[in-house]
Amino acid sequence: MRRLLLVLAVILLLTGTVWADGDAVTEMKTECTVSKDGSSAVVLHVRLNLAADDPSFSFPIAPNAKDITVSGADCRVSRGGKYTVLTFDRPASGKAELTVSYRLDQTVTDLGSGQRLDLTLLYPDWPCPVNRFAVQVTLPKEFESVPTILSGYYGDLIDNYLDVRISDGVIRAELNEKQTLQDHEAIRISLDLPENYFDLRYLAGKTVATDRLLFLLLLVLCVGYWLVFLRARPIRPKRQAMPPEGSSVGAIPYALAARKPDLALMVVQWASLGYLTISRSRGGRILLNRQIDMGNERREFEIDIFRALFRRSNCCGVRGDVYRHAKALCEEKTTNYWKGRIFSRSGGSPLLLRLIAAAAGMALCVACFDLLVAPKSWRWFVIAALTLAGGCCCWLVQRIGGCLLRRHAVRTAVLALAALVFLLVVGKRSGQTFWMLLCVLLQLAVGLALRCGGKRTKAGRGLASELLGYRRYLVSVSSASVKRILNSDPQYYYRCLPYAEALRVDRVFTNSFEKIELEPCDWLEWEGKPAKTARAFYVRYVRLMAGLRGEREPLALRMRAKKGSRQTSNTARRARSS
Repeated sequence: MRRLLLVLAVILLLTGTVWADGDAVTEMKTECTVSKDGSSAVVLHVRLNLAADDPSFSFPIAPNAKDITVSGADCRVSRGGKYTVLTFDRPASGKAELTVSYRLDQTVTDLGSGQRLDLTLLYPDWPCPVNRFAVQVTLPKEFESVPTILSGYYGDLIDNYLDVRISDGVIRAELNEKQTLQDHEAIRISLDLPENYFDLRYLAGKTVATDRLLFLLLLVLCVGYWLVFLRARPIRPKRQAMPPEGSSVGAIPYALAARKPDLALMVVQWASLGYLTISRSRGGRILLNRQIDMGNERREFEIDIFRALFRRSNCCGVRGDVYRHAKALCEEKTTNYWKGRIFSRSGGSPLLLRLIAAAAGMALCVACFDLLVAPKSWRWFVIAALTLAGGCCCWLVQRIGGCLLRRHAVRTAVLALAALVFLLVVGKRSGQTFWMLLCVLLQLAVGLALRCGGKRTKAGRGLASELLGYRRYLVSVSSASVKRILNSDPQYYYRCLPYAEALRVDRVFTNSFEKIELEPCDWLEWEGKPAKTARAFYVRYVRLMAGLRGEREPLALRMRAKKGSRQTSNTARRARSS
């Protein structure tokens, strides 16, 4: 008999230990207030009796919950997957009381002939049973329909275990005293309402289907326009060690990528050919001094620009009206000369193709922001502004394809990548990842297809092929080859540097002349001692080009110049004192 009592005592002790170790919700009360616009404010009151074996406790709430606040404990919020998960450390006493508040922007669906309210009151990943459960749903006004309550375990039979009361537009449901909800239980409520019960004019996501259709139509239009008017074979570089015969450096930006011609590049090329010299005073003033007249050995548009520079005298300052007039004339004359020779007259407009692709991106951005922005009366003003920003991002992403042939390539690439990341994040947050990825691929494809401008003539393709081949040569030229060339042409670096800059490989080309002493440049007069290395001359060249373009010199070069001037003045002061 004693043995039997001992065995029963051990069993009861073990059973009591198991019961004590289990987590349980002693009470859960949910208060949900549904607004006229279909959004809901949810307040969840929970009392927990927790075991001490695990250091933390987690429970799920709505995946699209916003403005989450928790009182009673410090919670960590993690999003992803099916739910938003709240995690907090277990208290030493094993008991906790929490109040969780959050907002749901969209809980009402427009059915056309009516409306439906759908609320999940208990999510199926609750890890423990619920002893007492009560819910209160407050609607804007009274209604006549009967709510449907569904359970993950019992289905619609959950009504047999709930005491449901409806009065004055308020639904109250409470679990019977002798009943307990099991762990991982799910409770959902659905209510059919008449048309116009809620004001759903600003309901989120109403335009998504239309926006997707518009995006697809613009995508097809973009592809069709390229196939009919702009389709061309890729341009393959033709390897050569010399620039195209008779080429103008200032026209390379337009001839290679349909960008604005550059008078500054034109000026330094003329200087390297002996037509003029360039002088820069200590105060930063740049003067162009004519040496000889330009004859028929150069193209007609170059002759017109050169004569416009020196129409008043043999000396021209870069900050005067004459230089500004020559700059405008350069863009006009150069573009008019090369446009019909390089690009096909029957080809389409690259600008129009870019606009169609950007418009497709904006259509998809409307769908994404329609899902993201809260359903309020001011939402369409916000959506319009964000959509415009999305269109600008699409335009920036298109520049990735040709950023290596642009000035400020690093800045362009950084901005374009930031825009690309922004679009992908917007697509993921709105649940439109696939569509946004398709949009980004469209922008990248358009930028790559228009890398060298529009549809070209045979001569235009040949010129671009030669320029790309010469660019490849400038990148790969070795120091040994440079030394051999300098023996026969000491001014080789100064003549080729403008081409290297026009082809965006000036830094790489300069590095090929490292540790090689150069002769002084015979067309540039600079204050101080002449530059003896390519790196030292390149610093002066960058500052010179900034002055010719009317731009601000790079900060690093300005600081370096100030440091050099201080060192020179200190050296002169010590020499005078000695």
